[in-house]
Amino acid sequence: MSIDLRTRVDADQQPIEARDFFSDRLPALLDEHRALFAPAAVLMPLIDFCIEVDGEPWTLSYASDRVTISPGRHGQAHVRLTPQEFSDIVNDQSTPIALMSNANLDMPEGGLPDFLNWWLILRSALDERRVYCNGDFERSHDRDEETHDRKSADSHRSFALDDDDDEMRFFLEEFGYLHIRSLFAEDEMKAIADDFEKAAAHYQKGDVQAWYATTKDDQEHLVRMEGFDRYSETTRRLIDDDRIQRIGAIPGCGLAASRKQGQRAAALVKPIGVVKGISDLPWHKDCSLGRHSFECCGLTVGLSVTAADAQTGQLRVLAKSHRALIWPAPCIQPGLDLEVIGLPTRTGDVTVHLTCTQHMSQAPVTNTRKVVYTGFGQVPADAAGAASNRARIDAVRGKAHTSVSQEPGYLDD
Repeated sequence: MSIDLRTRVDADQQPIEARDFFSDRLPALLDEHRALFAPAAVLMPLIDFCIEVDGEPWTLSYASDRVTISPGRHGQAHVRLTPQEFSDIVNDQSTPIALMSNANLDMPEGGLPDFLNWWLILRSALDERRVYCNGDFERSHDRDEETHDRKSADSHRSFALDDDDDEMRFFLEEFGYLHIRSLFAEDEMKAIADDFEKAAAHYQKGDVQAWYATTKDDQEHLVRMEGFDRYSETTRRLIDDDRIQRIGAIPGCGLAASRKQGQRAAALVKPIGVVKGISDLPWHKDCSLGRHSFECCGLTVGLSVTAADAQTGQLRVLAKSHRALIWPAPCIQPGLDLEVIGLPTRTGDVTVHLTCTQHMSQAPVTNTRKVVYTGFGQVPADAAGAASNRARIDAVRGKAHTSVSQEPGYLDD
């Protein structure tokens, strides 16, 4: 299973006219791909949902395993979108989470969960992806046990430097994350930790590359420094080190550094008792703001500058969530059977997760945590590359839509 899930390029985008979309295009797609969303839809609280675009309302309703669309506004949930917001949602440039994050979510009735439930149906029809149902992965043909050692199926496994790259690739594809022990020495991490204070002098309030948070003692803290590699020679050296570059090669699909020089790392400080500002991000996929079908999956790599556990701000992941069309944020979709995995790390350990893997960081309660994030992204694809990916995904699905979709950042915790 490749982690290259891209099926679109930006040149494919066209403005979406709401009337044509709701009266012609969407009804046909919903009928054609009903088998992909009906098993999950029947279990959802899909209340009638009105999407109003530039003053023109259309209402989606679900009954008897079918979606119907009617002009006009009725029902219990209602979102108002500009024509650009609507086009961006349809074209996978934006999501309900992006609207919420940018304070542009205009819902006079209903709430974000109603929008997210219907967003799953829309994405299923538009992208030909199955909406996840509990038990899907157990019913699918997950892996050939004769090819891979049985221990690879342990969702709590961690890896060491001398472990096989093929085993790590299998685990990453299966569960969406890796924990690699003792990749770096403590003195290397101490050198990076020392650079935190030096780098902080180059950031100030109002800088878009600086995030601040206030703790309960009313103290303000610099909690995120984008472009940290500009001020940390050790970080620059380690990003180019064979140990990190090996991680980028594990998926075997030609990933490249996800940022240009001087923007390849973010340094995060997790203080205790944050009451204002963004420090510990809630559950999210890194593609939760949009562009999944244009960019996923990339790798997010976290260097444990200090140790972390449940008391000191560890990362947690939702295993196999990269393969599931589910709510991308701001919490785990209610009722899912996917397993939450905590990733305690020692100084020098590394965590890796796919940009489609849902994850969060726990708020520290005993010690401040320091971590540096870098990553790898897909090499930009042209139209031919996108067409090739479409053909590959169609071949995997067999166009019968009876098997479980294997479809599965840098903004991190």
